Amino acid sequence: MTRSQMIETVARKTGFPESQVEMTMDAMFDQIAECLRADEKVTIAGFGRFEMRPRKPKAYTNPKTKVSSRLESTSIPGFKASGRFKQKLEAARAAAAAENKALEETA
Repeated sequence: MTRSQMIETVARKTGFPESQVEMTMDAMFDQIAECLRADEKVTIAGFGRFEMRPRKPKAYTNPKTKVSSRLESTSIPGFKASGRFKQKLEAARAAAAAENKALEETA
């Protein structure tokens, strides 16, 4: 799903204008990014946690030039889904699997 598709879908489900949904999503993503820049974790209950994760330094070789280099340690953004969010996804998968099995049996 693309950003514009998500804006359309949320606008349709909530009845809010797409411009308002877009502004709200932008503000939310900007706030998450601002917190991550400040090395703060962002926890959204029932959804998950965004946090900066350290990445160790590593050596690599450019396959084209065969020159070896080293990447220094850095931090990258990460996401960990909450248990409740994982349960929702698993329940949806189970329901879809049961529906597919029922369709196969009737065919």
